[in-house]
Amino acid sequence: MLELADGAVKEIKELAGDGGLRFVGKPGEEGSFLFDPSLADAPEDDDQVVERDGARVFLDALAAEKLDDQILEVHSHGDHVHFDFVPQAGAESPADDEAAEDS
Repeated sequence: MLELADGAVKEIKELAGDGGLRFVGKPGEEGSFLFDPSLADAPEDDDQVVERDGARVFLDALAAEKLDDQILEVHSHGDHVHFDFVPQAGAESPADDEAAEDS
């Protein structure tokens, strides 16, 4: 299951308040995947919910499958945010997976 890095917990709570951060997986070019982020008040019916210390992330089925062995890191840069997925110990690098940016 996707894990949330310490810094991601703080950033997600600041961004989403009582809601959560939702990722929707989409096929990219040459077998890669994109994960479009958005803020959501609640998960969709079939979303997997990842929660840590009050921060919630909602994943559609494709995002849940592809990010199962990753750690979400969130980096705030003034007027925009970067989302990075880092392999958990023993997992393969998501070299072909990309995260979209939220501005």
